[in-house]
Amino acid sequence: MSTSAESTAQSPAAGQAAKKIRSQPPDVIVSVGSGESMREFPCYKVILSFASNYLDTMLSSSMKEGTLNRIEFPDKVPEEWEIFYEFIAPQKSGRSKHSNSNANINSDNVMTLLPWFHEFQMNDYVRDCDDYIAQHFIGEEGRSFWKYERHQNELISVYWPRKKRRKEAFGTILNVLQLAHKYDLVSSKDVMGKKIAAIWKLPVNTHDLFDFPVAKSLLRLVLPLEIDDGNGLRMKLGGNKHIWPLVEKILSPHISRLSQEVIDDNVSFPHLFYSFILLYVEKKRLQAKIETLKDDKVTIKLRYEAELELNWLEKVKL
Repeated sequence: MSTSAESTAQSPAAGQAAKKIRSQPPDVIVSVGSGESMREFPCYKVILSFASNYLDTMLSSSMKEGTLNRIEFPDKVPEEWEIFYEFIAPQKSGRSKHSNSNANINSDNVMTLLPWFHEFQMNDYVRDCDDYIAQHFIGEEGRSFWKYERHQNELISVYWPRKKRRKEAFGTILNVLQLAHKYDLVSSKDVMGKKIAAIWKLPVNTHDLFDFPVAKSLLRLVLPLEIDDGNGLRMKLGGNKHIWPLVEKILSPHISRLSQEVIDDNVSFPHLFYSFILLYVEKKRLQAKIETLKDDKVTIKLRYEAELELNWLEKVKL
């Protein structure tokens, strides 16, 4: 049987209420932004440390941030930090009634969270972003959607909005593809690379989408290149496997006139590559025109003229 003294020793001090762990005040300040836009956020070390090994190391006692109980991100956006901290600790951020286990990546936060996850080496979350982007970020569009010209019987009121959506959709695919390469999103690189390749297979209908900035961006995804011993081209580091066949198809007819010095010129080579694209598209356009013309008295002259032009283009050396 316990004595009164033992009972007192095992209970909280007289007159003091037990203080719960989750009622403890924040113990680190996170400063985000600079100048007038800078904001300070009271946060919890334990939450940051469990979310990321990178932050855990930063907050260790031997690091400046751990000693000063202060982390600074002067080049970041305060509103983005709010979204990030809400994701890893929705209850403590005061902006969500749900537990951390219910936090989810969606179309509203994925592009904001991805750079933070990548910087803080939160690889599982980076993969979650990758999976979401690859599965949900762009819709499936049929061949007719990508056609530059008006469809037969397509109303002007339908054609112009479709043309605008078409340009926007392509821009989104290209931007996501570049983002996927920046953060090494394996699934997104594969999905978006396939989409670009499928669109490129319709050059007569989609050539307007592949302007110089686009051509330069796609070329960057497979650089650096080198001429191999068999006088062919290959990627040195292994770029996008879906973009490389497109680039190789454009360059291969001209490989005998290319040198390693030309290929390594980051200023002139993209311009040369784009000129090859224009030549390739014009050949495809003429081939399509010849195919559609019938051998009758009305169109035989047009077909002959198109064939002459195509033969001339085959001999062009840029």
